[in-house]
Amino acid sequence: MAAKTKKQTKKTPKPAKKVGIKAKRASKSSVSKGKAPRLRAKADRTSVKSAASPARKAPTRVEAGDSARGREALSKATALQRIRSREYTSAIHAYESGLKLMHAEEYEKAMRAFRELIAEHTDEPEIQERARVLMNASAKKLHDKSRTVLKSVDDYYNMGIAELNRRQLDTAIQHLQHALKLAPKADHILYAMAVVNALKGNRDDAISFLRQSIHHRPENRFIAARDNDFETLVDDADFRQLVTPVPEK
Repeated sequence: MAAKTKKQTKKTPKPAKKVGIKAKRASKSSVSKGKAPRLRAKADRTSVKSAASPARKAPTRVEAGDSARGREALSKATALQRIRSREYTSAIHAYESGLKLMHAEEYEKAMRAFRELIAEHTDEPEIQERARVLMNASAKKLHDKSRTVLKSVDDYYNMGIAELNRRQLDTAIQHLQHALKLAPKADHILYAMAVVNALKGNRDDAISFLRQSIHHRPENRFIAARDNDFETLVDDADFRQLVTPVPEK
């Protein structure tokens, strides 16, 4: 009986070991099963990153394009600013030249300088307005001097210009006609006659006097093209032909 008891006692631990092994295997399997979701999660994060990476590159291309357009716009703005600066400087020089003539009491030349400034520098409205004021002031000075007896070509011309600026067109034509009799080839008198006739609506006379003026001084072509006093002739075919530069041969 005692021997049997020993055998029984020896056999009893074996099932316990088997149970422990099974439990260990079960724990291993449970651990392995628990690791699988982590791998999938990692794979999911990798796929999300790969899917998101192209979207990050797109703004880089857009930003590069915007930067290029910005540089191009800046270069154009700089070029326009340089052109604007040159035109402004040229207008200032013309204005100062007319002012010096006015101070020297050469009112006829001063008015011509201011008239050319107004015609050529249409993009400088402030300087144009100042030139108009001084041109009218010069005309007034000439008008005051006209109280004396008119004798010379300049006397009649200056008086005609003074009346022209005051828009006394009939009186202006009378004085300019006297001046033209004394100097029939004077381009500035012919130009003034063209202006007065254009303002009065005398189309044929305006074209005729302007053609003669340009014949004696071709530069008058460019002045007339920008002169607002010829506004009524802008669409006239003969006028456009006169003010269009002749191509060089």
